[in-house]
Amino acid sequence: MSLPLSTIGSSSTKNSIIEILSREWPLTAKKIYGKLKRQYKLSLTYQATHKALKELTENSILEKKKEGYVINKEWIKSLGSFSEKLLSDLEALHAKREIKTFHKISFENHREFIKFHLDFIDKVMKEDKKLNVVIHCRHVPYPHVLTNEEIKKLRLMRNMKCLILSKKDTILDRWCAKQWKKMGVNVKLGAEIGVDMKIILNDYIMDIYNTKEVISMWDKIHSVKSVNDFDATSMSESILNTKLKIVVTVYKDKELASLLKKA
Repeated sequence: MSLPLSTIGSSSTKNSIIEILSREWPLTAKKIYGKLKRQYKLSLTYQATHKALKELTENSILEKKKEGYVINKEWIKSLGSFSEKLLSDLEALHAKREIKTFHKISFENHREFIKFHLDFIDKVMKEDKKLNVVIHCRHVPYPHVLTNEEIKKLRLMRNMKCLILSKKDTILDRWCAKQWKKMGVNVKLGAEIGVDMKIILNDYIMDIYNTKEVISMWDKIHSVKSVNDFDATSMSESILNTKLKIVVTVYKDKELASLLKKA
């Protein structure tokens, strides 16, 4: 969650802490640290987390209570349009806690997830008659696992905008970016994002969680020194046939989706 505020700056750790506390509060420093490591795959120490929490508290963005950290209501009021729903939730904290509904889906291989993702795109397009997709990812997705029919269907969709923000900028990422650009998709390499995989489709937010083994597999595939060393068959096999665990959560939040698209 990248907020355009000088008090936060470009720190992905601080942005991620605020995103975590906008969904669940109060949380102790230990619990926040655990979520940063598990859900956001951030490489940081507990001391770094504590330092970020201390700075956010000193800047009156967070409050430290007996039960843990919460977002400062006065800071929320200063955020204008972002504040409305979150402030309402915080004001109602002692009266009635709002429980957000998350849909959690598990997949046994990447192909199953790709099919679900494409079906979901189709569903959202039919609902809203337009589509604004922003993909946060560790590496630029390999486009050639899509069938010709799937590619044709995406190209025929009107009122569709798509942006890929890739954390990495390897030779293979650049090659994949060129393929996506040929299909009208914008790609930004070396983006400062806090997660390895997140997809925003209009007002829907999709968080994708992979195991460390899967992340290592992608890193190894993308470590080639030349595109000529890239084994496309091995890549397709890894994506389509390798049995792996993928957990996806989907929820709808217009304000948060809008902020994430600006990351």
